[in-house]
Amino acid sequence: MKKNIFLTLVSKAYTKVGLLVVLAAIILMQSCSRDLGFSYQVQDRKLLMFDQIKLDTNFSIFVEGLEKTNLSSVINSYGPYTVFAPDNRGFRKYFALKGKSSLADFALDSLTNILRYHIVLAKPGNGPLAAANFIQGPQETASASGDLINIDISKGFKSNAVANAVALIYNTDNEYYNGLLHKMDGVLDPPILTIGEFLLANPSTFSILTSGLQKAGLMDTLTKLTNALGVRTRITLFAETNEVLRANGINDYNGYSQDSLVRYMRNHLVAGTGSSKGYTRNNVALPALQLIDRYDTTLATLDGEDWIYMDLAAPNLIDVTTRFTVSDLSMRNGVIHNIDKPLVFSGPTKKRTQIWHQFFANQAFAYGISGTTNGAAPQANLASGGTIFRWYPDGPNNHLFFPGDSPGDSMVVIVKGIKRGKYRFQVSGKSGGRGTYSVWHGNDSITTYNFSFSGLAQYRQNYVLGTYNFKSSGDKRIRFVNTNVGNGQLNVECLVLNPVD
Repeated sequence: MKKNIFLTLVSKAYTKVGLLVVLAAIILMQSCSRDLGFSYQVQDRKLLMFDQIKLDTNFSIFVEGLEKTNLSSVINSYGPYTVFAPDNRGFRKYFALKGKSSLADFALDSLTNILRYHIVLAKPGNGPLAAANFIQGPQETASASGDLINIDISKGFKSNAVANAVALIYNTDNEYYNGLLHKMDGVLDPPILTIGEFLLANPSTFSILTSGLQKAGLMDTLTKLTNALGVRTRITLFAETNEVLRANGINDYNGYSQDSLVRYMRNHLVAGTGSSKGYTRNNVALPALQLIDRYDTTLATLDGEDWIYMDLAAPNLIDVTTRFTVSDLSMRNGVIHNIDKPLVFSGPTKKRTQIWHQFFANQAFAYGISGTTNGAAPQANLASGGTIFRWYPDGPNNHLFFPGDSPGDSMVVIVKGIKRGKYRFQVSGKSGGRGTYSVWHGNDSITTYNFSFSGLAQYRQNYVLGTYNFKSSGDKRIRFVNTNVGNGQLNVECLVLNPVD
């Protein structure tokens, strides 16, 4: 019927008004046909994750579990999800370990909890967790159950990482419309207890330490999953067992004042969830800056003033004196590391590390430059030239340029991770017609120096400014103040702070 109407219209149009009207009628009818849904265009089908997993017979047990727990509909929805998928051999190993023969031997709630632990929902604004973004230790992206998955990438290959020390991730980044899937040969057990619950459940091992934490009022911190603001708690406990404490003459903490006990116990805690293998990294040597090749770092404790020194290259990893006896015990709110000696937080042997402060990569603010708002940050990656506060690539690295207009103009930089004690300040920049600046921390003068670097190399001169003894730990504001009458420039690459005993 539609075809006949079309031909009739064409015929009448042709006989009455000619070819132009025929063409207009054809265009009109084609337009109407689209409006009526006559288009032959077919939408692309979306490749959703569960639909595709079902096609792989190596994952039939995982598929069966997802269907039994109704999680199949979850990973066939919008996402984006990251799924760590155990293959059939991984499930068979898990059944043998648990004394089970099939999924039918697990209570539904228990099976749901296990499988939910393998599904990661991306945080708002983030995509799924690709292998290239695996970090050493607990992943920043929490699982659907709110717990973390600990991934060991210490071998250097993201496609043969190990999850929770039991499952080899052998095939990564299988991409679907609603996320990524990583295949592995083991099943992950979700943590059941918080750190505090674990300590209370094991009094024969931890009763002395637990009593100290209780007296210090820290058990709530270690037991609750969220803080007072509702934010999920993540914490690491360095724990001495009863055996270790008694071997060192400690049966209780009765000899401590309340203030000193609180501080001592807080020094056993580090914010965040850390892996023993992830605490140290190689800091590559830069001889021109006297940066040494090293594998050490410091972990700020919850006290805020003290720290735990870690050196992967030392026979004793912790503070040069102490080792892990058991590490990376994964809990719902963090990690426990058992150690073979009581921690010590005083004395001249407490080690610190070099600090390499690259000006362009850290916070810096301008004060007093004409046309610039006080507290303004440098503009990024601008070509050399002009008189604006900026950083730009030059020489072996990027430089920060500060155009002081008059005496008193200043630049404030935030040097992170300083531990209390004395440091030797060394600076590197670009030589030339620069200005003389005084360098301050608070009301204390560190030095006054002409940053033209007269007589030194154009780059990486490594000039020693002086020493300064920080009375407290933390991120510190260092102020560079122009002393020139007239224009005085700073053109600097980095500071190197070397600990001085």
